[in-house]
Amino acid sequence: MDKTIEKTFDHRQLSADGDAEAWLSVLELCGDQLRENAGRDKADDPVEKRVCSRSYTLKQAARLAGVNSATLRHAATELALDSFLDPRGKLRFPVYSFKPTAADPDLSEMIAGYERLNPEDLATALGVDRRRLRRQLSEAGISPKGMTWRDVRGVWRVPETYAEFNRLLGAKSEDKPDGKAKRKRGSRSRRRRRQEARKKLRNRLIDAFPKWRDAYREHQQMYLHVGAPNSGKTHDALEALKAAGSGWYLAPLRLLAYEIFDRLNGDGVACSLLTGEEYIPVEGARITAATIEMFNANESGACVIVDEAQMLADADRGWAWTRALMESAAPEMHVIGPPTARRLIEVLADAAEIPCELVEHERLAPIAVAKRHFTLESLPPSTILVAFSRRAVLDLKMKLERSGRAVSVVYGSLPPEVRRRQADRFAEGETEICIATDAVGMGLNLPADVVCFYDVEKFDGKNDRRLYPSEVHQIGGRAGRYGMSTTGLIAAMSREDLAIIRELYAQEPVELAFARVAPTVDDLEMIPGSLAEQLTQWAELQSIPEELRAVITTADMDERIELAKMLSDDEIARLGLASALQLVNAPTRKATRAYWQDCAYMILEGYQIPLPPDAPLPIEDGGDLDATEFSIACADIYLWLSRRREFADFCEAHAQVREERREWSLSIDEALRRELNTARRCRACGAPLPSRHRYRICENCFGRRRF
Repeated sequence: MDKTIEKTFDHRQLSADGDAEAWLSVLELCGDQLRENAGRDKADDPVEKRVCSRSYTLKQAARLAGVNSATLRHAATELALDSFLDPRGKLRFPVYSFKPTAADPDLSEMIAGYERLNPEDLATALGVDRRRLRRQLSEAGISPKGMTWRDVRGVWRVPETYAEFNRLLGAKSEDKPDGKAKRKRGSRSRRRRRQEARKKLRNRLIDAFPKWRDAYREHQQMYLHVGAPNSGKTHDALEALKAAGSGWYLAPLRLLAYEIFDRLNGDGVACSLLTGEEYIPVEGARITAATIEMFNANESGACVIVDEAQMLADADRGWAWTRALMESAAPEMHVIGPPTARRLIEVLADAAEIPCELVEHERLAPIAVAKRHFTLESLPPSTILVAFSRRAVLDLKMKLERSGRAVSVVYGSLPPEVRRRQADRFAEGETEICIATDAVGMGLNLPADVVCFYDVEKFDGKNDRRLYPSEVHQIGGRAGRYGMSTTGLIAAMSREDLAIIRELYAQEPVELAFARVAPTVDDLEMIPGSLAEQLTQWAELQSIPEELRAVITTADMDERIELAKMLSDDEIARLGLASALQLVNAPTRKATRAYWQDCAYMILEGYQIPLPPDAPLPIEDGGDLDATEFSIACADIYLWLSRRREFADFCEAHAQVREERREWSLSIDEALRRELNTARRCRACGAPLPSRHRYRICENCFGRRRF
């Protein structure tokens, strides 16, 4: 048997079009042999379907091997069977290697050796009572609870193979119809009833799936703007929105919504702002710039712009793009995205019978990969230096500032206002280098001549992996903005990394595979159990109509499920399902769950929710910066709750919190303008830690603790 394939993915952390690329990277592990009844491949089959047709799931493989799933999972590790985790986190076995393994008597017997045995089954097969069997097991030093087939194979008249044992057990069981066989029949009957109930529930959920083919579709027109970054897609769509006179601009980030809000009002077009945390009405405005989750499809207006449409495939938030695309009633829709999103959007438009016209855009400024790599000392002005962690960004900021360079920084956990100010300083020439995470890849208008990759790998939440071609295209494409810089250059920090960037940029990114959908209150009301169980079941059932299963899948419910587990059934009943579902949709992360739980408790008790923790002012070091960012994250939860009708009465201090949040953001911006010491030190010995070090203690201290 070959060595186990150690290829894994964190399916919760995949980027929007990284999902399809992740499937492509595991396709090479599958070989060419197709699974039984899989059918022949078609040229336009999604990559996921091709992987599935060339591999067995754990359950399928276990059935083929004649063992339980838990047995095969254990055997796969112990015997180094060829296997891999797919991008959804499911264990799979390539057909080309597993089918011969299951058919080989010696190998299948080795797998069966890990099968747990029920002492009662063994007693039945041997024709002895359970008391005598337990005595024999005790004398042999075998625990009845952990007994496996290999522990008893060939002893006490036990057959030599697992298949023979099962035949013997079946024959003996027929002689005792009132014992084990009767209980098995009862167990099978209960299992069958559960399966039937599950099937009925799934069919009911499928029947309740949104019907997107509405009468107004014949008066609707979708314009699909596809092209590389800096190709004028957003500009053309905004001109159409201005001409229409009413509608929405829908963005993935508050930062982008703010940018369009400012741009339209600056152009003399009245535009309001609506995000999860804030509403700024403008007198006479019939256009709203909003984060996409805030879209009200019942008041679509004359024109709707859906920006960054590749986010359709985002595991966590993609449902909001699907809803906006499929439920907008505006006569005119402009959908903006990269070429990788084209096929998926066209299929969805066809499913809803929305006429769709393709508008292709070419880059307005040339772009190329640099011939030579850069060093920190040789970085030219007007460079975006891309690192893939906040820690690396802050460490590089210190290094460059100590060498006399003026620097801006942009990373995901910075408040949008701070990111905007930092970007503006770079755009206006106040700073010459902008150090950024991949947050820079979405929408910030930065006049960069060069985008230089400090790293070519990123940590995706579970593993360090190489960048996808789509990420290099999206981030690198920010170089050479039309009207801001004449040329665009993509670069790296070493000869080896530059070769990798050149290779990735030359590759065509993989097309998006699936759009996402999320459950409604009506969906969850059909499902029994607690809210966490309802969300889990909804995700597992994959209740998508047959004609859409090739392009739609369920959203990632993990964070919502974690929050739901923090509420008791009684608390959910007191809130009501609709309010409870709204509550678990709050913008939390692991670090802020405790604050969210405090807010939920006070809402249940009918009191004002707690204020966010105070931030340390002024910010003197990296620890103060961390604490202030945490305070702002908690303030975002408070303000998000204050904007929900169900919880607004418990957030009377929203004006105070909004002002404090503004002050904290200004404090961060001011701190980042200085040479702030953000160096991390070992918690044990105080030694400086490298920027790419992921742990809180140094290697020396770790070694002393471990050995």
